[in-house]
Amino acid sequence: MKKAQIYNLIIVDESGSMSLLHRATLTGINETLNTIRQAQKDYADTQEHWLTLVLFDTRGGIRTVIDCQPIAEVGEFTDYSPCGATPLYDAMGMSLTSLQARIRGNVDASAVVTVLTDGLENASREWNASRLRTLIEQLKAEGWSFAYMGSAHNVKDVTQLLSIEHAVEFDHSDRGTGSSWGYESGNRRAYYRKMSEAYSHGSMSRDELMRRKRQFANEYAGKRVTPAHITQLEPNEVFVFGSNAEGHHGGGAAAFAMHHFGAVWGQGEGPQGQSYALPTMGGLTALSEAVGRFAQYAEAHPQLRFLVTAVGCGVAGYPVSDIAPLFSNCINLENVTLPAEFWKELGLKMI
Repeated sequence: MKKAQIYNLIIVDESGSMSLLHRATLTGINETLNTIRQAQKDYADTQEHWLTLVLFDTRGGIRTVIDCQPIAEVGEFTDYSPCGATPLYDAMGMSLTSLQARIRGNVDASAVVTVLTDGLENASREWNASRLRTLIEQLKAEGWSFAYMGSAHNVKDVTQLLSIEHAVEFDHSDRGTGSSWGYESGNRRAYYRKMSEAYSHGSMSRDELMRRKRQFANEYAGKRVTPAHITQLEPNEVFVFGSNAEGHHGGGAAAFAMHHFGAVWGQGEGPQGQSYALPTMGGLTALSEAVGRFAQYAEAHPQLRFLVTAVGCGVAGYPVSDIAPLFSNCINLENVTLPAEFWKELGLKMI
């Protein structure tokens, strides 16, 4: 059986301002490496993974510290020492063209590109925004996936300039940095699963394979923000609402779920119809445990998309600052959406 050849390119800012995020950045990089390693184990019959890790600043220059190595040969990463300015465009342009030359002509090769930076471009000498945008658009047409994680600058302006649709803006803190890497891990896992399913069906024509790669790239890192008002659901969507332990769905989102999405009177937790109940009236400890069970359920049902409402912040009376952290174990679940105010509390803003 043919296998997908997945080339993971991670480009990380090593400029001086990243020193405040040193620990969280190292942890995030290594968690991402673990995600790739696990994918290699889980999908050994359908895909092979390589890793390239590029760091950039003006002191050490643009450093390719891991260059297209099989993920099984990559150990824990520790060589990260922020200092200097931010040659973002040069780092992206040079690493993208290098990988493009390496995999050109390999129909089974796919590239997953992740960029993390906490500042605007200010030191490139060879690449500018226009030239880089042209390259990125060419690579997207070839089925490459791009994700941009940014902080302390106008991320939306930069990503629009570079033609990168999938982006998050994170708080310049350990919390925000950690959340951004967790969010990216979820996107990767979903992408790897889709690629494995595609290759499990046997041989595909070149055109069909390219169509799939473009589709999966387009779906990479969807905006996971629950709409403020939900009146209807797609067949694969699940309405996640707050209830009481007795399952007396007498008002608010619980009553709406019962009348419209199949919630069952007397069932205070778990899946019911096209909804999922979380008990919010029995204290934060009980709710935290219930959210943990929900996260396990959501992970076990990747074909479903769970729309979490502002559970616990209505009749139960808890502030967002108490509830949002309970969902930190959902950050890396690509099929779970959270309210915008929950994401903000967790240190992320969807672009």
